[in-house]
Amino acid sequence: MRRRGLLALPVLAAAGPAAAADGDYAFRVMRRGDAVGTHTVRFETRGAMRIATSELLIRPSVMGIVVYRYDHLYEEITEAGRFRRVTSRLNRNGRIVEVRGEAVAGAVLLDGTEGPERLPAEAAPLSWWEPRRLGGRMPLFGTTTGHALSLAWQTRRAAAGGPEYACAGDVTANVAFDVAGRWVGFSARGEDGHDITYEPA
Repeated sequence: MRRRGLLALPVLAAAGPAAAADGDYAFRVMRRGDAVGTHTVRFETRGAMRIATSELLIRPSVMGIVVYRYDHLYEEITEAGRFRRVTSRLNRNGRIVEVRGEAVAGAVLLDGTEGPERLPAEAAPLSWWEPRRLGGRMPLFGTTTGHALSLAWQTRRAAAGGPEYACAGDVTANVAFDVAGRWVGFSARGEDGHDITYEPA
């Protein structure tokens, strides 16, 4: 499945960040008080299908010179709330990783960093804007690796009134929602050991 049907990701990479429309998400990525990137998620509805396009760009700089690049672009399709397929492309400092996942009869098939993998039919990507997937409700896989994730979850009430989920294991992160189920906050441990946090853009 690798490299097939990349769902127009090169076009997305050229488009650059834009203001989020109603229902979309736009965040600034913060590290130690500095803005180092952006994360936008845009949604399109086609009949029973919803297409989510996620664009995470992290490019910290020193004296105007970019010293690190992390570009993660992916598109995910759900139908009537159920995961159908996802295509992902990660550029980490010039190292490209492509992942594709698709729901078929009785399974989810992945093609990631180490080749094909078969997961249970209820598996889905770890998409932070989908609260119904969080808290240990279903098997999850990473869109930057194409592997099943081993995660331990805690759930509490967020300051915005909705649930807040904390996970540890393959990913260490916190994600918060308001009372309407809107994604409002996020933090995660970066590769350098420092936390990144999201602020509304």
